[in-house]
Amino acid sequence: MIWGTGERELLDLVENKVCFVFFPSPHHFQDASSADIRKAYRKLSLTLHPDKNRDENAETQFRQLVAIYEVLKDDERRQRYDDILINGLPDWRQPVFYYRRVRKMSNAELALLLFIILTVGHYAVVWSIYLEKQLDELLSRKKREKKKKT
Repeated sequence: MIWGTGERELLDLVENKVCFVFFPSPHHFQDASSADIRKAYRKLSLTLHPDKNRDENAETQFRQLVAIYEVLKDDERRQRYDDILINGLPDWRQPVFYYRRVRKMSNAELALLLFIILTVGHYAVVWSIYLEKQLDELLSRKKREKKKKT
């Protein structure tokens, strides 16, 4: 299955358990009407807004609240979100798992990882060239010794 940006966004919301900001359990969430969700959003937006909430994670919480509300107010996206809640997240062997992990890396972390991989690869290539030369020298030396003996 090919995962688009919208699906990856839904997977992130499920993984971070953002829907529980609105409702304490998935059963309450799945049975909620649009009016209940709108009412919960308005109530929570007043308390979680960064201007009123002095918590250091206030902006992140508010962004998650807005993101889940955008999903829940659209019937099609809410259906896909419910499907992911019921069936679970995709299997870790799928490429989306690796993409989601790498996507969360900062540029510095990604650059460091690439540097390490390239350095180790370069070292392995140089070492193999050195070993090949040593083996060629050893074999040519053995051939010369055989010729001297005969």
